[in-house]
This record gives sequence, C-alpha cells and structure tokens, in this order.
Amino acid sequence: SKFTSYSKDSFTDEDQVKLAKFYSKINKMGPCLMLSNSNPKNVNQDDVFFHELYQDFTIREISARRSINSNGNKRGYITELVITNY
Repeated sequence: SKFTSYSKDSFTDEDQVKLAKFYSKINKMGPCLMLSNSNPKNVNQDDVFFHELYQDFTIREISARRSINSNGNKRGYITELVITNY
C-alpha cells in the first residue's frame, strides 16, 4: 500500500527512524510493545527498511483486507507488519 498520509505532510523514512529510536527507548523501560505498519514489500519485494530498522525485535507479517481504494481492482488482501518486543 502506498498510503502514507492522513494529512498534507507524509510520514517519511526520517520519521520512521525517529519512531524506531523512540520505540527502542521505551523498550528499555520494560513494557510490552506492539507497533504496526503497512508492509513496504506490498509495493517493492526488495524493500527491507523495516526489517533493518527493527532487527532487534520480532517482526510478523499478517494478512489485512483493504476494502477502500480508488481503484476497485486493487481492493483485497495485503500484508501488514506487526513489530513486538515479545
């Protein structure tokens, strides 16, 4: 999925890096953490950005249904990433 924004400003790779640093900082405090994101491999099979960014955590790929898309042929199942520290 190429959707990156609920507002005029996209959530950039730099923002993702900041989020990962914050996630790691909170992880050191001991809580159970879960984060989800659209899997960039839905668009580019060679994209390992999240796997490298969160290499110290558990990354699961789950199937998610997308019922809303401007192109009806692109509605259906994609994969999402679920990143946890457990």
